Amino acid sequence: MFTFRFYGMLALCLLLSLSRARSADQLSDAEEVRIGEMLAAKEIELEGLQSSPQTTRIEKYLQVIVDRVGAHADRKLPYKVHYDPNPGFRSAFGLPGGQIFIGAGLLAFADSEDQIAAVLGHEIEHIALNQCRERLLKRLAEEHLSVADANELKIEPFLPGYGKENELAADKHGVLIASAAGYSPQGAVRMLQTLLLMEQQMPNTSSEARASLENRVALIQQLMLSEHLATPKETPVRWP
Repeated sequence: MFTFRFYGMLALCLLLSLSRARSADQLSDAEEVRIGEMLAAKEIELEGLQSSPQTTRIEKYLQVIVDRVGAHADRKLPYKVHYDPNPGFRSAFGLPGGQIFIGAGLLAFADSEDQIAAVLGHEIEHIALNQCRERLLKRLAEEHLSVADANELKIEPFLPGYGKENELAADKHGVLIASAAGYSPQGAVRMLQTLLLMEQQMPNTSSEARASLENRVALIQQLMLSEHLATPKETPVRWP
């Protein structure tokens, strides 16, 4: 009797394990969108982000750019941008399902919509290239969570970058979809050059970080030539 119960429990555990793995591997777009919205809510709570008339107007302005660029991504998801007014947040990141956060500190460097489109296009492509999705699946597997249990996930593992090759891929495809939307790829070059200049003025910046930015600039310039990308006049930022 003990043997029967033992093997019965073992079989049940295996079935539950396989069920969880299968549910993660078969993650639908709708489930990814739902989990992304949940993670975005956690980030908003963690950072204490609160809507104001000004932040709402800025988000609407940025959303127009997101909609325009996102329409050319391979994955048709409800891409949504969140504005973080913290001037110390000089970055942007994407979450599974289409959620994007961008900081005031980074936007302060932009003088054209084309530069903003390059940043947002980069984050859209982290999502469209399934980099965010793959990280989500990895976290679910590592934490032994089913899709239904995804609300137990923390936001922090989704904030770091995706490694050299994935970042370059997001640059490349982000520039292509921004260009398809009518933005100049020169905006991407100028934004990265601005970031490079800022890094060069900081004494503790590693040579590796500077080399990475230089490589990203070179990749986009090469892409502009190989793909014969149009370089229309950049549109000045019109903050509401």
